[in-house]
Amino acid sequence: MRIYETIFILDPSLSDDVFEGEIKKVTELIQSKNGNILKTDRWGKRKLTYPIDKKTEGYYVFLLYQSSSNLPKELESYFRLNESYIRYLTVVSQEKADVTEEEKA
Repeated sequence: MRIYETIFILDPSLSDDVFEGEIKKVTELIQSKNGNILKTDRWGKRKLTYPIDKKTEGYYVFLLYQSSSNLPKELESYFRLNESYIRYLTVVSQEKADVTEEEKA
């Protein structure tokens, strides 16, 4: 299992309940696929570098999680289908994952 970092930007016009619900859906999706969430940071509303769909602000969220290699593709597919997400990016983290006995063999 690898450690991944995902940053996504939500539409700032969402209500707080919808915003929290979207974060919960993403974390539940990660956990349902045997992923382990290591850190969740809500960076809050920030100005975008350039307008996206006539929006100049977005609500940023950072997730650090450990999962199998197919989960980031599933997450990005979910982001692509949901119009609440303005942008998203997933990268392999530089932090070291715990090596299991299976991986050592």
